Amino acid sequence: MARITTVIAASHSPFLFQPLEWWNDTQRARLPSGNGKIDSVEDNAAKRHRIDAAFDKLRDVFQAARPDVMVIFGDDQTEQFDLLNFPSFAVYVGGTYSGYRTVGYHSSPDNRGHRISKPKTPEHWTDVLTRPDFAKAILHGMMREGFDPAFMMGLPHEEDGMGHAFMRPTSRITDSRFDIPVVPVLVNCFYAPQPSAARCVAAARAIRKTIAAWPESINVAVVGSGGLWHTPGSPDAYIDEAFDRRILEGVTSGAVDELAEYFDSWRPAAGLQHLRCYDAFDGGTGMPGGIGSGTGETRNWLMAAAVADRPGIVVDYVPVHASPCGMGFAYWNM
Repeated sequence: MARITTVIAASHSPFLFQPLEWWNDTQRARLPSGNGKIDSVEDNAAKRHRIDAAFDKLRDVFQAARPDVMVIFGDDQTEQFDLLNFPSFAVYVGGTYSGYRTVGYHSSPDNRGHRISKPKTPEHWTDVLTRPDFAKAILHGMMREGFDPAFMMGLPHEEDGMGHAFMRPTSRITDSRFDIPVVPVLVNCFYAPQPSAARCVAAARAIRKTIAAWPESINVAVVGSGGLWHTPGSPDAYIDEAFDRRILEGVTSGAVDELAEYFDSWRPAAGLQHLRCYDAFDGGTGMPGGIGSGTGETRNWLMAAAVADRPGIVVDYVPVHASPCGMGFAYWNM
């Protein structure tokens, strides 16, 4: 039978893969920050060092687990889907796909939202192996447990590559080798109406059950990609550190159902409801939903925690106000 030998959760912000000069230039361009907090050049350097150390730890955990395949929970931000058709859950069951190794552009958006894309050379662009047989088992296992995910036998927009939620963590924990087959499970975290955290936890448990039933003796790594608190592009963006700390407490306690209840019942604190960053929670659909924007990716952490089904270990939490984004890194001993 298959064995889940490690579970990992990590942020995937572009700031994690860009030089300090990019951090500082971005911060200067958006001053004053939405909550009045900024990081000095020295603070940014120290935080970048902590982030690199956290990723090094996750890489070591991943390598020690000797995985034969990775299952990644991540979201798609119109890299493959768009608002003409956006499923709550989708499983990629196709063959080898391609994408940018980390960040597919050279700079932050200009005042018209335009970016300069990097060339699709081996330095920036790579192929990623898959396990279609294992992916199809996960798809059918979810259906047996009462879910109706979409399936993808290829990328609708191959020229854009697989979404960054699946490429960036893979780059860091495999030392940019991309030598482990991946099963992407796409979760709608960004665009309302999103699945509830409780629904995501139930889906993750269905996947865990399917992995346990797989007859081949293989090691499986599970990765939750994204988060924590961030609302990119909002003029009054800030980091809700209380929210992030509560999520991390749930990781270390292993109380996943209580954590999902907290996520689904969360509302902005009194006096903050007027902030425009909350408008981003619907992702532009104009429909009601749960927590969206980048913060909505925290669903992928909850799914990772549900697969692990035990207390986890937080490697570090680094609030980067230059972004602003609460960067988190955790794993579960399996």
